[in-house]
Amino acid sequence: MIVNVYGVVKFFKPPYLSKGTDYCSVVTIVDQTHVKLTCLFFSGNYEALPMIYKNGDIVRFHRLKIQVYKKETQGITSSGFASLTFEGTLGAPIIPRTSSKCFNFTAEDHKMVEALRVWASTHISPSSTLVKLCDVQPMQYFDLTCQLLGKAEVDGASFLLKVWDGTRTPFPSWRVLIQDLVLEGDLSHIHRVQNLTIDILVYDNHVQVAKSLKVGSFLRIYSLHTKLQSVNSENLATFLALEFHLHGGTSYGRGIRVLPESNSDVDQLKKVLESVDLPANQCLEGICQSEHEDSFSNISSSGSVSLYEVERCQQLSATILTDHQYLEKTPLCAILKQKAPQQYRIRAKLRSYKPRRLFQSVKLYCPKCHSLQEVPHEGDLDIILQEGATRTPDSKLQNTSLYDSNIWTTKDQGERKVAVHFVKNNGILPLSNDCLILIEGGTLNEICKLSNKFHSVIPVRSGHEDLEVLDLSAPFLIQGKIHHYGCKQCSSLRPIQNLNSLVDKTSWIPSSVAEVLGIVPLQHVFVMTFTLDDGTGVLEAYLMDSEKFFQIPASEVLINDGLQQSMDMIMDMFCPPGVKIDAYPWLECFIKSYNVTSGAEQQSCYQIFDTTVAEDLI
Repeated sequence: MIVNVYGVVKFFKPPYLSKGTDYCSVVTIVDQTHVKLTCLFFSGNYEALPMIYKNGDIVRFHRLKIQVYKKETQGITSSGFASLTFEGTLGAPIIPRTSSKCFNFTAEDHKMVEALRVWASTHISPSSTLVKLCDVQPMQYFDLTCQLLGKAEVDGASFLLKVWDGTRTPFPSWRVLIQDLVLEGDLSHIHRVQNLTIDILVYDNHVQVAKSLKVGSFLRIYSLHTKLQSVNSENLATFLALEFHLHGGTSYGRGIRVLPESNSDVDQLKKVLESVDLPANQCLEGICQSEHEDSFSNISSSGSVSLYEVERCQQLSATILTDHQYLEKTPLCAILKQKAPQQYRIRAKLRSYKPRRLFQSVKLYCPKCHSLQEVPHEGDLDIILQEGATRTPDSKLQNTSLYDSNIWTTKDQGERKVAVHFVKNNGILPLSNDCLILIEGGTLNEICKLSNKFHSVIPVRSGHEDLEVLDLSAPFLIQGKIHHYGCKQCSSLRPIQNLNSLVDKTSWIPSSVAEVLGIVPLQHVFVMTFTLDDGTGVLEAYLMDSEKFFQIPASEVLINDGLQQSMDMIMDMFCPPGVKIDAYPWLECFIKSYNVTSGAEQQSCYQIFDTTVAEDLI
């Protein structure tokens, strides 16, 4: 169904790049009957979409297509679609905003706009996101109506806008160093009102728009972000200041609109700017930090991550997310105040990590009882195997239908006897590279030599009726240089003869061997602590990963120098030695909070999940 509709904007999301080169605008309108309709508009031309500035604007949609999507009525663009937008302020001139070259606007349309304005004045709440500079707070996203006083290019991906709205921030405002920048604007006027101006850094896709702005124009900047940063001054001690950022991307309607001179908000802003008492706002040495320092006495900040160069939502992250992309990013300061359990998406930098010696991060983890234990050192493993070597192999358990046995006596070590049992495949001994052997009485050195020749090795001992796995303190299966361990607490060992069910398998899969022998296998995992910092707070997050995060198998990193070097390179990329944290890359991660009880105390802890290192870093 194609219709023409009038309505009052109750919610809107300014045009943002949605898919490919198409911009999308989301608008929810209501009318005097309280009927609500949500509309989605797509266009390759940003200006062709409805020119809405705030909630309460009046719209007329021409040739709007009505459809049902997921049992909800929805409006979308159709062939010939056009829109007119009007201010919703009572008494403001009725001047239509549109990109159409021609349109009809009758006396009846004029009456409709007036009627909707009267109705909206008592039924539509003013936009809660429109904030004056005198009311801004740290860690806030808001829309700002202001005048552009000056602009300058900082670098290829960021741009400086100097703006004011006639009011003064309750906290010191951070300044961009501009001695090396070419600042466009009336420098004498900027100097006169410097204590009422703020510096906004605009990033990425907004730079081109910022470059095109005319000094003196009136702007509405959507989803402007304030953050705290510590600043060192030659004349003052370190203090905290408010930074203003328009991040890259178009999420949450982020962007800049030039307001027409006829806009009532512009008219009101002009009156405020004209009435500003400049002498009362003058401060010594061009800054008013001393008056504001007390304002920050109750505000904490890590003061570590500068947001001037690198706080850009579109800057490539050194990590990527593998799921839950629907989660919105949450600052660490907010996470630290919330109760567990929760899941969060964060963007932070790696201030430090433990252990620093990366090979110490590899542990053995039981997925059943969730216990962690150290990977046995070679010396400890050799002692365990030597203790097993003191028992003499039982001749009654040799040469069975499962295996053929060979015994030899060592020339040293008290003529120690060693038994090797070659597991057969349907009664036939396979080639060595496919053969599983069972060894009794072997030392670590002997087992390592055999594991280089045979497919798999299981250390065993003679039991009362059958061979048994030697000791779960040692590997239950050795394949080349990889050792597979089992959990002592969760395993219930079964006789070696149970391997009969696997003899027709040409490859000995560790999980299958563990299952038939009643062993719960342990997983090699990386266990690390990351200290994360996003400029709003510092949080310690626990990482336990087998191979997804680093994309390096934890079971192989201890035996492969190349993999160890790769892991060293990744951590040096995350946390570069010898440079300030500003130069560190951003990490985008999912973390989950959980409670840990110790005695009578309960503590919130955090763990990284569903995150992986970006492929171009590996």
